[in-house]
Amino acid sequence: MTAASMKPLYADAMLRPSDELTERFRQRVGDAKATSDPDRILSVALSYAEEAEHRIAELSARVAQLEAVTVTDDLTGLLNRRGFNDVMKRNLLSAARYDEEGILAYIDLDKFKQINDRYGHPTGDDVLRAVGRYLMQNIRATDYAARLGGDEFAILFVRAQHSPARERARSLVRGINKLVIETGKDDITVRASLGIAFYNGNAQADELLTRADRAMYADKNKGSRAARMIING
Repeated sequence: MTAASMKPLYADAMLRPSDELTERFRQRVGDAKATSDPDRILSVALSYAEEAEHRIAELSARVAQLEAVTVTDDLTGLLNRRGFNDVMKRNLLSAARYDEEGILAYIDLDKFKQINDRYGHPTGDDVLRAVGRYLMQNIRATDYAARLGGDEFAILFVRAQHSPARERARSLVRGINKLVIETGKDDITVRASLGIAFYNGNAQADELLTRADRAMYADKNKGSRAARMIING
């Protein structure tokens, strides 16, 4: 490669917006050009390309991190409502395309407001974090758990048969009901209600959430003695 063949690259660099990396490249190419040494110019260009590639990789990692923040609940580390809605829509599209099925489990903590009122919001946050940790540690790698807001949680069991997935959801709630949070004064036991809705390729995200939410309130009204299923409306 000759010095003449490097002119378009150098000219392009001169047109780039000014920044630290570009300025260093301009200076080094200018110095190399002054020596009329094409090998040195090529070396400078390759070094610039390598440094630029490294910067792009860092920026891509930063973008990915920022995107993760937008779909993650900062208190529990689970998906937030936005992230969970995206996951539901993707998996329902997959269910429609590949004839898959699964269930949505909707979990609501019982009398959570009383915990906040009696022990304060920091203790309430401890309870939410404990539930979040439990869910994260006890679902399959292929399933998704979220805190939808307040004391409401959801789990999407994807590509899961109805009966075993329903039993896994009930088992998770039994585990939540065994959680004990120490406050320094009293030990708080957690109680939760569960609603379950089955889905297949015909389901829509909004109606699936509505059915699971209605099933959860039916369970709560029965004193959380059983998780009920609502399949139609």
